[in-house]
Amino acid sequence: MKRIIYLYVLAGLLLSSCEKFLDSEPTTSITQDNYWKTQNDAVKFITDIYASTFPTVYEGSIFFDEMMSDNAFLVWSGWYTDIRLLANGTQDASGTAPYNIWTQHYANIRKCYTVYENIDKITGISDQDKNTLIAEVKFLEAYNYHRLVFFFGHVPLITKTLTDQESKTVKQSERQDVVNHILNRLDEAIAQLSGKSQAKGRADWGSSLALKARVLLLENRFVDLLPITQQLSEKYTLNTVGDTPYEDLFSGKAENSNEIIFSMVRRASSGGVAEGHFSNQIFFLKGMSGGDALRACTPTGTLVDSYPMADGRLLTENGSTYNPAKPYVSRDPRFYQSIIYPTGNINYWNGTSVQSTLYDPEDKSTMIKLQQYDAPEPSSSGYMWNKYVDWSPHAMVQITDCTNDIIIMRYADILLMRAEALVEINGAGAKAEVIDIIDRLRNRVKGGAVHRENYNTKDQLLALVRNERRIELANEGLRYFDLIRWKAAEKSPALDGYGLKGDLYGAMMRKDGVGKSDRTISIQGQERRWIEERFFNPAKHYLQPIPQKEIDLNPNLVQNPNW
Repeated sequence: MKRIIYLYVLAGLLLSSCEKFLDSEPTTSITQDNYWKTQNDAVKFITDIYASTFPTVYEGSIFFDEMMSDNAFLVWSGWYTDIRLLANGTQDASGTAPYNIWTQHYANIRKCYTVYENIDKITGISDQDKNTLIAEVKFLEAYNYHRLVFFFGHVPLITKTLTDQESKTVKQSERQDVVNHILNRLDEAIAQLSGKSQAKGRADWGSSLALKARVLLLENRFVDLLPITQQLSEKYTLNTVGDTPYEDLFSGKAENSNEIIFSMVRRASSGGVAEGHFSNQIFFLKGMSGGDALRACTPTGTLVDSYPMADGRLLTENGSTYNPAKPYVSRDPRFYQSIIYPTGNINYWNGTSVQSTLYDPEDKSTMIKLQQYDAPEPSSSGYMWNKYVDWSPHAMVQITDCTNDIIIMRYADILLMRAEALVEINGAGAKAEVIDIIDRLRNRVKGGAVHRENYNTKDQLLALVRNERRIELANEGLRYFDLIRWKAAEKSPALDGYGLKGDLYGAMMRKDGVGKSDRTISIQGQERRWIEERFFNPAKHYLQPIPQKEIDLNPNLVQNPNW
């Protein structure tokens, strides 16, 4: 019997607003035998794998990855709460989020093997073009598998398209076998893509090598990681063009910067079809654009507290001039470019600036003022993201059609990987190069240099690097992965300044702005808005549960410990 190409391929394209797919032929008649005819068929199919591997909303989105961390909070308490449950540790094996992560990544892997098994049917394609497409798919397969391993640990290593019956009997593989498979796929992609120029938004030599670096980082294989960071340093550079080179990376002004290794390219509506992404819908406070804003994601107080002062000192560092009564004065420029804070300014696309007010959930008249755009429902934390918001007039109204590219990998991350690897390998002996790296990141935003006299031990340097990763890469979807690999998720934001356990907090509270139902928490002697209590059991939560639905279908799957 002919196998029908799964309808999720078409659905994925519609949801991601990519190219129109198979316009001329009814989906019921599409089979493996009659689809794979031209090179364009393969390109369309692979384009769909990109779209479903790098979504802009829900599981797999960098923004939803961020909400699982201590950097951000998912506001929703009604519709679609499972990412929030995953973040606060109250999810279970029947939850939607673990199930979606599992099934989406395996669906993408199945698509990859569909390409491997059918691309030879195409006529009129050169070996070079075919091998390039196969290399792109190897990159995509590796990306999906690396997330499965990270979230679930021991997962089935599937290397062909399975029948329904086969899918109900597969067993989990040794974790290291899956990691080795990922690295082998990336090595193959790196070799096949070497020296080839690819269109923006498609995998190339650099993105494949950068993904290999990320996998090695997640595996804490620092000796293997270090030379790769050097290879990438010979090709990529930090963006230093203009007055705000950091902010420009995320606003759309520096989308062609040599700092960007891999990004998902977005464009405005075309022919009535939205081809952009959902960042404004996710970040805008409800009612803010006249559109269906969700106020889904807000920054946290513990993230805000991690930004240094303008002179380079952390808030609690020796010699710090931080004044809790004036918490937003003289901070690192990346703070102002990333986060909108109470009494801070919102800078519009047309050069005008509006001051935000404090947020009071008991007083609907107290709201963030955005000219004609008001937000009758305030931020739970008192903060709002500026980083990745599209302030263009089109995106202010069409909030699901934002046009700034979404960066998946960039050179600053590689530099911070290198700094961390140097400390882990050489300890305090790495001080000079490590601080030089951090100062490069700070200098490009005209921030304060590291005060070297305060960093002399391995632990001090490691804490410095980890904090710099947090602020430099905030809202880029990497923080949760860092906390898990560092085994730091069991720490408390309120007590330790980071972690996924205990009280999560937001902005400073004004004395007359605390409503009857508004709870506060004291941080360094100041009342801060309490957001939620999170739970993290280190014997359980460093892995996510194998979805119970999958275990019910396949009794060969073994649940992770304590789930």
